[in-house]
Amino acid sequence: MKVQRLFFALILLLMMSLPVMGAPIKVLIIDGENNHNWRAMTPPMKATFEATGKFIVSVSTLPGNKAKKEAWDKWEPNFKNYDVVVSNYNDKGKCPWPAARKKELQDYVFGGGAFVSVHAADNSSGDWPEYNEMIAVGGWGKRKASTHGSLLRKTDGTWKPDPAPKGKSGSHGPQWAFPVVTELPDHPIMKGLPKIWKHAKDELYNSLRGPCKNVIILASSPSKATKVSEPMVMLIEYGKGKVLHTPMGHVGGTDAIKCVGFQTILVRGTEFVATGKVTIGVPKSFPTEDKVSIVEPSEVKWPSLK
Repeated sequence: MKVQRLFFALILLLMMSLPVMGAPIKVLIIDGENNHNWRAMTPPMKATFEATGKFIVSVSTLPGNKAKKEAWDKWEPNFKNYDVVVSNYNDKGKCPWPAARKKELQDYVFGGGAFVSVHAADNSSGDWPEYNEMIAVGGWGKRKASTHGSLLRKTDGTWKPDPAPKGKSGSHGPQWAFPVVTELPDHPIMKGLPKIWKHAKDELYNSLRGPCKNVIILASSPSKATKVSEPMVMLIEYGKGKVLHTPMGHVGGTDAIKCVGFQTILVRGTEFVATGKVTIGVPKSFPTEDKVSIVEPSEVKWPSLK
């Protein structure tokens, strides 16, 4: 009997140590400062996650650049309690986070956590080297060609860092509905997506600079400004952790974040960096090469992959 009890106790312990099949992914969205209307952006993003039935979403609103030290000291997001942190936050270049919070995010991602940078989140924290390594490339935020690293450029079919010691560190030109080109069609995030699809009117970021470490380009878009392809969906390894970076998602109106293409990249990419796999299918309302698809997040139908 003692042997049986010990056996069942070991089985129970093993079951408790394994991830729960189908358990919701815990997402933390951070916002509170941005050069864009973060208040208009967070709710649709949250609704997109929730519509899939795969995520539980919390929001942590930071004190803001002008907040006093006391407010920052009270901000304790406890990153380790979540499977993935999604950033709708842009401090405009100089990070006001307490040193302890910076270290907590670095340690969380480096140790195997997940992070997602959306649109102007890559303008943030130009003065924070580890953050710049996490997102691979960024723009604006006092970034300079001489100090902040390389561009990502496709040469002879291969994406490589281009030191480009002169030129801009972030730009976008007029908004337009631009094509997104799938670079790695067999990657789980991109599998089942068209080779080319039309994203809703957005800012097409170009000339982003950074360390360009451990990054692969999953999708790109042709810039009218630079006349070359610019990275549009990036996957970065930072220590044991994974980072999804997409420059899509401008808010000046909400067409860009209600584009079914953007929503699909957001949820599939977030699921992948959090779990290492993708179980969310491609909606029938996904845009085509010639036509954008703008759908309220609550109305998108999300199939599951078998």
